[in-house]
Amino acid sequence: MVVPGSQHAEDKMYHPPEGLQKDAHVPDFTRYLELYKKSIEEPEVFWKEVASDFYWKKPPTGHILQYNFDVTKGNIYVKCMEGAKTNMCYNVLDRNVKDKNLGERVAFYW
Repeated sequence: MVVPGSQHAEDKMYHPPEGLQKDAHVPDFTRYLELYKKSIEEPEVFWKEVASDFYWKKPPTGHILQYNFDVTKGNIYVKCMEGAKTNMCYNVLDRNVKDKNLGERVAFYW
C-alpha cells in the first residue's frame, strides 16, 4: 500500500497520462484521499452523492446507509439504500455508453 508522504511513496505510484487524468472521475491521488476521507467521516453524505447519479426504478426510502459493527450495541448489520430498485449494469455501463456516445470506444484493454 502506498501511504502519502511515506518514504519512496512516489516510486510506487503509477501516474496515468495527463489526457486520461483530465477526464477521470478521480484524476489524482489527492482527490482519491478527499473522497476516501468523506466516505469514512460522512458515509451517509458520501453514498447519497454517489447514488444521486444513478438511475432508479424505485429510489431509496429512508436512510441511505445504516450499520452497526459494535457487538456491544446489538447485532452486527449493514443496510444500504433499503427499498431501492435499480439496474446496476445499466448504471455502470449502458447509461454511460448511451449518454456519452461511447459505443465505438474500447472500454477495456487487456
